[in-house]
Amino acid sequence: MSHVSHVATATIKELFERVASDLSMLSDKTIEVCDIAYEEREDRPVGEGEVHISYRFGVEDVDSQLHHGAMLIPLKPSIALAAYLMMAPDKTVQELVEKGEVDGPVKEAMLEVGTFVAGAGDAALRAVGATCARVVFEGCQGVRADVRPKLDYQEGAPLSVGRASVSVAGGEPVEMILMIPRENYLVAA
Repeated sequence: MSHVSHVATATIKELFERVASDLSMLSDKTIEVCDIAYEEREDRPVGEGEVHISYRFGVEDVDSQLHHGAMLIPLKPSIALAAYLMMAPDKTVQELVEKGEVDGPVKEAMLEVGTFVAGAGDAALRAVGATCARVVFEGCQGVRADVRPKLDYQEGAPLSVGRASVSVAGGEPVEMILMIPRENYLVAA
């Protein structure tokens, strides 16, 4: 495994764990990362079988260039995370998840989830010694099942992808997908 791959693997693991830890603390619900797998690809992975929310972020390198990545989370756990972040009671969370709509306060809370994903990415890259300036949240979007998320990315370029099995508030584990371009910012200082 190359040095960049090793740093990317460590970054992905660190990012998943930080997102879970930060959102657990803020929502007062347990978010558990069960398994993490790493792969190198040359195309954007898809969220299989259901609608996903793509939380997009930019990694700004020391030359002020942005390299774009995303975390895909299935719609229902995204709604649950947003509702828990709003401190909604379990019954309300279940109703919102069953309704499956993203509007008003749920949409605003989803944007907050995205802010925490970017913040966790920033902390994760710093923790592994990567040479980046910062990570910024760039919005989120719904992505149909089995469709590649919109991402400012040149197909065929190296992409570091992590897949994690994550349980939100004791629910059934779901797969979350993280993708970050393999660039020089991943090389530790």
